[in-house]
Amino acid sequence: MTRLVVISRALAGLSYELDKHWVTIGRAATNQFQILEASVSGQHCEVLLRDEELVVRDMRSTNGTFIKGVMITEGLLKPGETLRVGEIELRLEATAPGPDGSANKEPADPSRKEETKFTKKQQVLLVDDSMAFLETIGEMFAVLSDNKWEIHKAATADKALVILQQHQIELAVLDINMPMLDGVQLLSVIQRRHPDVKKVILTAQASDSHRANCLANGAELFLEKPVTPDGIVSVFNLLNDLFVWSQREGFSGTLRQVGLTDVIQIECLRRSSCILEVHNPDTFGAIYIESGAIVHATAAKLTGKQALYRLLSMSNGEFRLQPFKSPPLRTIEGSWEYLLMEAARVSDEAKGIQASEDTVLLRKAETKSPQLAPTDSALSALPSGTTPGEEDTGYKELGEDIVIISTYDGNWHPVDGSKR
Repeated sequence: MTRLVVISRALAGLSYELDKHWVTIGRAATNQFQILEASVSGQHCEVLLRDEELVVRDMRSTNGTFIKGVMITEGLLKPGETLRVGEIELRLEATAPGPDGSANKEPADPSRKEETKFTKKQQVLLVDDSMAFLETIGEMFAVLSDNKWEIHKAATADKALVILQQHQIELAVLDINMPMLDGVQLLSVIQRRHPDVKKVILTAQASDSHRANCLANGAELFLEKPVTPDGIVSVFNLLNDLFVWSQREGFSGTLRQVGLTDVIQIECLRRSSCILEVHNPDTFGAIYIESGAIVHATAAKLTGKQALYRLLSMSNGEFRLQPFKSPPLRTIEGSWEYLLMEAARVSDEAKGIQASEDTVLLRKAETKSPQLAPTDSALSALPSGTTPGEEDTGYKELGEDIVIISTYDGNWHPVDGSKR
């Protein structure tokens, strides 16, 4: 067997027997190897026995982890070498294996291979900076799911993103406290790149601000890390319910060339709560539906009904249904039926205006009637200062410009040419 033995005088003789599992070392009672000393962090480092060597990973401790006096983030410790955590030194000591040389070996389980080969498992990704925690919770999830979950583990954000590209992950469980890229940032990246993956935050750093931020970035659940087996069972049940919920009765698939009004009608008739994201190369927007009512819409810089009408006037694009989150404002009231009819009316009017703007009016050239030379009596009737040929641009009363030359009552009677 192999063990870590404390050689510092204050805790001399304290030791821990290692096996083929990750072991956490720290001052807190939740560690497998607890070292009660002020210079040791609550969760200082974690170790894994691999053949005769010990893999050591620092957990961002305050006073550092050292192998042979050199600070490491991850390194290998060989038998007889010293490991220092804070001010406490430990030595790796190896003992002879059992008579058959089979110590720490697990027998093969052929039935498990057959199950893996023929049973489609649900793909789950666990992301945490502690390999010990990943190993413990991963093993318990596998047992609780009756090996129907295939567990993928990642201790850093970059490894998590690689796994997401290589596997059809259905559920990602993320910790917040991680190096380089924390869980909140990783959650945002996954939401953009893999929106169909269900995302859950499982953290020891639970706070109202973290909760609000994570739920706003697409997390379905925000849970505290369990510290007992019963707590792990409770977390598993909540996670498993996400799979059960997604497998309820109903059809799933892809609709092509479907109108937005059709999607809205379906969601409103079902009294659903969701966010309908809509976009094409020119516009990106969202329609907020709460309990079957349209309560808010955004499109570029527009909000409210103007944004809704703008989105519904789009002739092509893509849409995606997202979980409902309360909008920053509630800018729309009224029944969805009325709003859809009003959107259709506004769209028709806009098309009519566009058609009229595209129409070119051709004006017929004016024709001038031949003008007769005025008679002497007509000239005498012109206002003073007016010459023949000048145009009178003013409007005249009906009959004002008629000059009576003669009357007829059976005989013609010339008159003085005055206006009547």
